[in-house]
Amino acid sequence: MLSVDPKRSEFPHPLMPDAAPVARFSVLTDADPSAVPRVLEVFALRDLMPRRVEVAQFGDGRPRVPENEFAIEVEVSGLDYAAAEPIARKLRAIICVRSVEALQKSGFGDG
Repeated sequence: MLSVDPKRSEFPHPLMPDAAPVARFSVLTDADPSAVPRVLEVFALRDLMPRRVEVAQFGDGRPRVPENEFAIEVEVSGLDYAAAEPIARKLRAIICVRSVEALQKSGFGDG
C-alpha cells in the first residue's frame, strides 16, 4: 500500500498563498497547419513546459465555409506577468497570429 505524507508533497496545496503563479496565454491564429507548432516553439525555446494546452478550431458559422481560426490556450506555471509579457510579444510576432492575451492566475486553486 502506498502512503503519501501531505507535509512532504512536491506539489503546492491549492489554498497555500505561496502557490506558484500561472500565466495563461490566449492566442487566436489563422487555421494554418503550422500555427500550433509555431506557438509551442516559443515556449520550447525558453525551456518552458506548458501545464495545459488546448486548441479549438472554428469559423464564422456560415455553412460550407471552412473553419478558419484556431483558439489556442497555453498555461505555464511559475510565470508572473513581467515574465509573460515578453513571451506574449514573441507570440504576436508570429505571422499567422491574429491576437494574443496574457493573463495571470494564482496557483492551482483557480479555474
